[in-house]
Amino acid sequence: MKKQRLVLAGNGMAGIRCIEEILKLTRQMFEIVIFGSEPHPNYNRILLSSVLQGEASLDDITLNSKDWYDKHGITLYTGETVVHIDTDQQRVSTDRKRTLFYDKLIVATGSSPYILPIPGADKKGVYGFRTIEDCQALMSMSEYNQKAAVIGAGLLGLEAAVGLQHLGMDVSVIHHAAGIMQKQLDQTASRLLQTELERKGLTFLLEKDTVSISGTSRADGICFKDGSSLKADLIVMAAGVRPNIELAVSGGIAVNRGIIVNDCMQTSEPNVYAIGECAEHNGTIYGLVPPLYEQGKVLARHICGDLCEGYQASAPSTALKIAGIDVWSAGKVHEDERTTSINICDEQAGIYKKALFEDEKLAGVILIGDTRDKQRFLDSLLKQRDISIVKKQLFELKENGTLFDSMSSSETICQCNSVTKGAIEDTVHRKGLTTVEEVKYCTKASGSCGGCKPLVENLLRYMASSEYAEPAGTPTFCGCTDVTEDGIIAELQRRPFTDPAEVMSQLGWKTKDGCHKCVPAIQYYMEKLQPDFVQSEPEAEDTCILIPQMYGGRATAEQLRDIANIIEAYSIPDVSITHSQRLKLSGIKPADLPNIRKHLKMPARSNEHRRTLQSIKTCTCGQNRSSQQLAAQIERQLEGLSMPASISVSLSCETDCTDAAIQDVGAIRTHAGWDIYIGGVRGTHARSGALFFVTDNTDSTAGMIKGLIQYYRETAHYLEAVHQWIDRLGIVHIREVLLEEDLRTQLLESLQTDLSMIQNPPIQAGAHKKG
Repeated sequence: MKKQRLVLAGNGMAGIRCIEEILKLTRQMFEIVIFGSEPHPNYNRILLSSVLQGEASLDDITLNSKDWYDKHGITLYTGETVVHIDTDQQRVSTDRKRTLFYDKLIVATGSSPYILPIPGADKKGVYGFRTIEDCQALMSMSEYNQKAAVIGAGLLGLEAAVGLQHLGMDVSVIHHAAGIMQKQLDQTASRLLQTELERKGLTFLLEKDTVSISGTSRADGICFKDGSSLKADLIVMAAGVRPNIELAVSGGIAVNRGIIVNDCMQTSEPNVYAIGECAEHNGTIYGLVPPLYEQGKVLARHICGDLCEGYQASAPSTALKIAGIDVWSAGKVHEDERTTSINICDEQAGIYKKALFEDEKLAGVILIGDTRDKQRFLDSLLKQRDISIVKKQLFELKENGTLFDSMSSSETICQCNSVTKGAIEDTVHRKGLTTVEEVKYCTKASGSCGGCKPLVENLLRYMASSEYAEPAGTPTFCGCTDVTEDGIIAELQRRPFTDPAEVMSQLGWKTKDGCHKCVPAIQYYMEKLQPDFVQSEPEAEDTCILIPQMYGGRATAEQLRDIANIIEAYSIPDVSITHSQRLKLSGIKPADLPNIRKHLKMPARSNEHRRTLQSIKTCTCGQNRSSQQLAAQIERQLEGLSMPASISVSLSCETDCTDAAIQDVGAIRTHAGWDIYIGGVRGTHARSGALFFVTDNTDSTAGMIKGLIQYYRETAHYLEAVHQWIDRLGIVHIREVLLEEDLRTQLLESLQTDLSMIQNPPIQAGAHKKG
């Protein structure tokens, strides 16, 4: 299949995150070309203030090195700007006279600092604070100048002011409003924050309107509307940003304040999309990391051909990145006639907590001085929890930081990158991580806005302490033992037990013979970890069930004739069709089973409750033979392989996709290839699975499904369903593992080793038998 050319105009955080999401879904669909106006690879613009404050280096904030682009076959043009779009011919032109045709175009041009339109704004010594070059210039200028002024007391202005003060400058902050950060904080929070910053040495001039900048060729001060003035030899404009929409205008694309997009991030022109700070969705322009990353995910799914729900409005959250000052807010912060509020204020301790409610549901939160629970409050905000739950969170006293032991594994630690507590715990255990930098590299947690970095640090500290216990919410054994599931697995790896009875005896089981929960679990792990352990067959029942194996749901006339003859010859009383489209012969006498197997002339399984891949349900559309062929291939290759829990797989086409979407693993055949979904749930509480990956051929689809199933086998707990496993580890983490070619190859090799053990079981003296 010929690749489509995907052009990205803008090399910033939103655009590159969209490309990363596309690469997670498919590697074969697009030839990717990226243009970036700055002479750098992708970097974290949000952390420029941390560089200015001396907490990070420029290397620390690089998100994707040049090697990353090369590894993924991406053509990157740095220092080159797309200046025109010809939507009729589907081509772009750059400031270096380069012309390039596109099949899909993503405009992610971001925003620029708003420079006040006043006399003197173009003088030397006046800067914005938006790029690496701005940051480097401010650091250089601070060596020769003493007095700085920052115009704007919003989030960026305050972080820049503290950074300049860190560089040794005397800093004044000018703001037109009566309170600082008035968009993110109420009056009380604003006053508390200002008091704390004044203690650190900043000076504030509030309710001041700047009318001009004095000086000859170089700025030397600021003049205000009330006739007063301020001396300053370095001036930073931090009075907001403006979306860069000029490129869209050049192509006749509809704009307002930003580039107008729909829920799929489509602009008014075909095959042209916009995301990030240049995009306007339902009248709103987002400038924070989580919404922009969510836009990237939505666009990636749409552009890869998945019919996704579309982008929904995000609840903005803001964290001030100044060492020693903890400020965080999310959602609505100002009261009106529709809201009620609960607040706690301790001015002496510098602590202020406020929760706003609409219709008894959480609508906004402000935290000053103690932000340890911000992720939990954000989770409550996103889930619109009611006042009784949030009230308990607000007043809960936590002497030792966040109580991680009361935090479920599925709760999100890093909202920007959707990294759960369980995903971090799993990665730390598997790879022996000890630092935040290692966690960031392996999971991306704390790698974007940096707001969750203290939480990650606390989690690592907690995991290393003696108080750390088995993560809440993970499946446990039973009341027969106090040993955790991971502890039992570790003992089985370390010691050569002969049977479950010995395990229970040596590990101090409270109940001598165990129970129906823990004994099968021990047997499962022994079979998995000890190649020479063989489980005995379950006790014979009064009657048996036999399901002839019809690979892919297909059978020949001869096979059906043999089945019919056997039904008559052995007077099998009950024949039915399973939900997986297979024939089930029930009521067979145990004594007849060996002869039936002999005469059947095809594989069959007699224990439908065994935790294996039972069969794959396939679409029966006349043009969809590829689904049945793929199902037969996977069934043959995974036959007899034990699973942590029963697992359902379904393959279908676009016209019959409902069933595939609610299975543990589902693949839908599209015109371009296959869409793979995971984590669906059947039954009365059915839910659709999440899109996991997009492939363009059957072989890569089979490889991805097999690798996924093997990773589930290696990391899931006994009887942990696929959707529970995903909730615990996080789909982002699982996707990262499967997309890493070396890791996927290792999984497939491990799978083949396990299969060879089934097909050629070891014959050893003293092979262990149960009972």
